[in-house]
Amino acid sequence: MFAAVLGCRSSSAPPARQEVIDIHVHLTQADAVAPLLAHMTKHHIDRAVILASPDLTSGRGGSGLAGYRTGNEIVLDAAAAHPGKLIPFVTLDLGNDDPAYLAELRRRGACGVKLYQGHNLFHERPLDDPSHQATWQALAEKALPVLLHANTVRYRSELEAVLRAFPDLRVVCAHLCGSRTDLTRVESLMQAFPGLLVDTSHGSSGPAAEGFAHLERERAQLLRLFSRWPERFLFGTDLVTSGLNPTSTEMWDLQVESNMGLLKEDHFRFFRQTADQSARSLGTYQGLHLPPELLGPVLGQNATRWLGSCLR
Repeated sequence: MFAAVLGCRSSSAPPARQEVIDIHVHLTQADAVAPLLAHMTKHHIDRAVILASPDLTSGRGGSGLAGYRTGNEIVLDAAAAHPGKLIPFVTLDLGNDDPAYLAELRRRGACGVKLYQGHNLFHERPLDDPSHQATWQALAEKALPVLLHANTVRYRSELEAVLRAFPDLRVVCAHLCGSRTDLTRVESLMQAFPGLLVDTSHGSSGPAAEGFAHLERERAQLLRLFSRWPERFLFGTDLVTSGLNPTSTEMWDLQVESNMGLLKEDHFRFFRQTADQSARSLGTYQGLHLPPELLGPVLGQNATRWLGSCLR
């Protein structure tokens, strides 16, 4: 009887909680580490990939990639203080940084690389420019995880050339590979390049509202893509940690809740704009409400596989 009771207790035990990994967080300053950790605890996010950011992305002004090496120092220091919790991705200046600089960053704990040059504000030359080849080769040979922002409206052919030349690159293409408003485009890219992964992140303000509105209209198509390739979508928020005040931290909450809500909930809140409004106001969107067999992979399992030895 005692064994039977134990058996009943075992069978009724709740399943282990799904680990959640946010693969897209811009850590812009050292004094944002403590608020970020508190934010992660509040929203049950177990680990975060922290991305080195240039001055322009960090809200410090400047242009292009200015300040990116300072950004590298910020994420390396934060990750060293919180190993396994904060996972550091450094950034590189394609065409100007040599593989020796990447090797130095790896020795200091860099796990992966965030590349901005597919964004029009940082696009100094084509992604497949000959001056970039040594870096792409090093990333492929070392099997380093890469998070790439790629504007696939403007630079799709360049991205495709890189993926053809370096099929072993372990790339996650951010924001549904720049195709939040054109799911047919991301589907064709994923069909053409079976190793390509994408994240589901939406940032703040206008682009996110536009993306959420389109995905709401194309909900059935997005669900079909998740069902077809459950192992190729990764959760991210595109959180930028600049602006440490009560208003900004409220926006952090809204950002993570909306990005999580897109995947988990029937409905979620974020800014939206309608034809009769001159400005965006908080509204409700229909979420995907993914079933467990699709939600588990996107929230953490796929990131665990992609990050590999980065997780300690």
